[in-house]
Amino acid sequence: MLRTGTYRDADKAATLHAKQIGEGFLSFLGPAFLRRLYRRVALVPQSFLLVVEDGSTTVGFLAGSTDVAALYRAFLWHDAPAAALACSGRLLRSWRRVIETLRHGAGDTGGGAELLALAIEPAARGRGAGTQLVEQFLSEVRRRRLDAAHVVVSAGNRAAVGLYRRAGFDVVDRFELHAGTESLLMQWAAEPGTNE
Repeated sequence: MLRTGTYRDADKAATLHAKQIGEGFLSFLGPAFLRRLYRRVALVPQSFLLVVEDGSTTVGFLAGSTDVAALYRAFLWHDAPAAALACSGRLLRSWRRVIETLRHGAGDTGGGAELLALAIEPAARGRGAGTQLVEQFLSEVRRRRLDAAHVVVSAGNRAAVGLYRRAGFDVVDRFELHAGTESLLMQWAAEPGTNE
């Protein structure tokens, strides 16, 4: 079952992110930080969570935003002190990566909405959960009257790159969001006249 997530799903999203997206900077900050982030994603009108469940178990999630800068501002305003306290040692050791991440959110990386994160439990992979989430993300983008979306993905994450390619995303740039790690900027554009 696929549904729109709420702030109550933040813990499940954080747990999935921490377990399944091990190479990213946000995972390094830990589950307490991620819980606050995904709670804010669900609460900010320009952002949204999507959740896939198998029975009563969450097996996947996707976070998206039509305005990442607004999401980061809301997070900094409402959550920064508690989130920083939860991972203060890690933040201090990685202050450069914090600045890189904030700069990405305030920058002009790609067009339209941004697919921020997607994670699927290993047992649910290969059964269409990722495809469902990406298709629903694109439906939500069109519902919000946008005709473009993008995602930044590790160049080495072949499964994710393949998933996004099948959904119609194309690689438009290669860069280092964090020094030493090649990332791909993948862009999607709606067919003319397809906004819902």
